[in-house]
Amino acid sequence: MREVVPVSPGKTYKFRLMNGGAHYGLRINIAGLNMTILAADSESVEPVVVNEVFLHTAERFDVEITIPNDWVEGDSFWIRADSIESSSQGYQNGIRSILKVVDHDSSDSENAFDLNDPIDTIKSPLERTNDHMTMNCFDRATFDGALNGGRCLPISTLSRSQASLNRKNESNNTKEETAVAVPVHFIDSHFQPYPQVSSV
Repeated sequence: MREVVPVSPGKTYKFRLMNGGAHYGLRINIAGLNMTILAADSESVEPVVVNEVFLHTAERFDVEITIPNDWVEGDSFWIRADSIESSSQGYQNGIRSILKVVDHDSSDSENAFDLNDPIDTIKSPLERTNDHMTMNCFDRATFDGALNGGRCLPISTLSRSQASLNRKNESNNTKEETAVAVPVHFIDSHFQPYPQVSSV
């Protein structure tokens, strides 16, 4: 069963993207929405807006997305995480989960079994406009097999946020912030090799 994450139009959500795998990096996009990177490997950074991120083994990004106001209840959209080797070898290996639009925030997923796949294609499109931004890649051609437009931003593009630097310099006498409970969704996967087939 795919994980279903309920969202509401006009609201902003924070996602913590982690790659706990042992082999491949992942190319992640969330329903084709812009993602604002807020932190990398637990360190707050100056916000950078991108269309997708490459998440290599043991890396983590905190990102925010805002759900468009014109999305309507019942709509659903893909969250895609494709292994980086897929497009260069002609495969499309990856993880899929679904953003489901609801009229109010809910952690209820009792109807997840009844949810149809989103109408857009399950495959991540390789074609990108020239203003498409990808965080944490080195060279577009290396990972996509062809120049498909857009810009690759190296991880060095990110810089520590001023707020993070200020907190580091503050004394430990600051008041602790009150934690707010929010629903947590884990989207897990298990990659298996293709079966080895030989003709007789």
